[in-house]
Amino acid sequence: MKQRKIRAKWLRLTEKTNALDYLEKAYDFIRQTETSVLAWKWVILALHSALYGFAICACQGTTPDFVAPKIKKGKNKGKRQLINFNKALVLCQNPNWMHMTVDSKHLQLSHSQEQSICYLHEEFRNNFEHFSPKSWSIELHGMPQIAIDVLEVTRFLALDTGNYIHLTQTQMKRIKSIVFQSKRILKQRKLYKEAEIIKSKQI
Repeated sequence: MKQRKIRAKWLRLTEKTNALDYLEKAYDFIRQTETSVLAWKWVILALHSALYGFAICACQGTTPDFVAPKIKKGKNKGKRQLINFNKALVLCQNPNWMHMTVDSKHLQLSHSQEQSICYLHEEFRNNFEHFSPKSWSIELHGMPQIAIDVLEVTRFLALDTGNYIHLTQTQMKRIKSIVFQSKRILKQRKLYKEAEIIKSKQI
């Protein structure tokens, strides 16, 4: 009996499809937060990677050399090393760096967005990713606003910088839909509504 030839199967990713996949996963976990508090951990991790990924897309220009320069010395000489999260966000906020086309716009963060990104990266993502032995309790009322702020920044980097990202129409529609639906869900959550009540009493 003649055996059927087994063909290789490939997972193919680009910096754009990888970032979009993380955004999809963030949306999936946002929907789970009503029934699982542990889902917030995965919301944070997925949003961080989506934000980082689209920041790289927005500031890389026409060549990866700008965001993944070759190492010049040591045992890894000649290999590429991706710039870190903070460096990517700094470049995205630099009007001189981001001015690549006549339609280019640089990232301008509100105070709330700046705080939310700091919490996302320093307080939560790094501790989740490099979890040391401890007992850690996290108050969750601030999580919906952090997620909303990060979603808005991610949307801007993906769709509104005017730089060489080259997303398809389908991808752009999907990003708009994910951000819209995610924000709608988050604002309907009890956590968000209670946080707004607390905020109004502090004014």
